[in-house]
Amino acid sequence: MSVYRLVIHRHGKLLGHFESGTPWAEQAVMEVAALFPDTAGYQLSAQKSIEERRLLASGPEGVQIIHAEHTFTPLELAAGSPT
Repeated sequence: MSVYRLVIHRHGKLLGHFESGTPWAEQAVMEVAALFPDTAGYQLSAQKSIEERRLLASGPEGVQIIHAEHTFTPLELAAGSPT
């Protein structure tokens, strides 16, 4: 399952990001992007994960994920979405 991320800036200042790993993640990112119009000073960039790196630990309880890190690539926002 892919993870999608929307990075949100306003007037050049990073505000944060929205990240979704749901089955409808791409649609969720596009819906959230629509809430931040460029006419109000927002700059948005969308990204899609292309791989995930995991740090695992093995013990008596089994294998556990200690840390997971996604590698993202830029994604075009759909036509009509803010950019």
